[in-house]
Amino acid sequence: MKKLSFLLSGMAAVLVMAACSYSRNGSSGSNHSLEGTNWKLTALSSLPKGLPKTPREITLRLDTGRVFGSGGCNRYFGSYSLNGTGLRFNGVASTKMFCQGAMEAEDGLMQSLNNTDGYYVRGRWLMLLKGIDTLAKFEATKTMEK
Repeated sequence: MKKLSFLLSGMAAVLVMAACSYSRNGSSGSNHSLEGTNWKLTALSSLPKGLPKTPREITLRLDTGRVFGSGGCNRYFGSYSLNGTGLRFNGVASTKMFCQGAMEAEDGLMQSLNNTDGYYVRGRWLMLLKGIDTLAKFEATKTMEK
């Protein structure tokens, strides 16, 4: 009986630690950090049929309050703020070239950045959130396209 009680206590402790390790607005169990990691867009909620082919990878990088990357055609840049409850992007602007077929994804990314209020990092994945809804999904990459 003592062995069973000990085993159940151990299992309960593992479950509690696993539940506590997940956070809607932060990173957990991850080798990647929100900041300083190069992220490649893999999905947008505004494009449920998938991302179109773009001249460049759609990327995101956050470093010391600054955000920048490629929208697939244009480069974008701006600032962001982190607090205990989430992530907000501010003053995001981009260059203004037109690329046939890429603008829908680029517009969707800009809309997602403007609507983001939270995030989480899980393994090699970054999710940008509005409330409990996922707006955009990114995968960590080793290098960022120049």
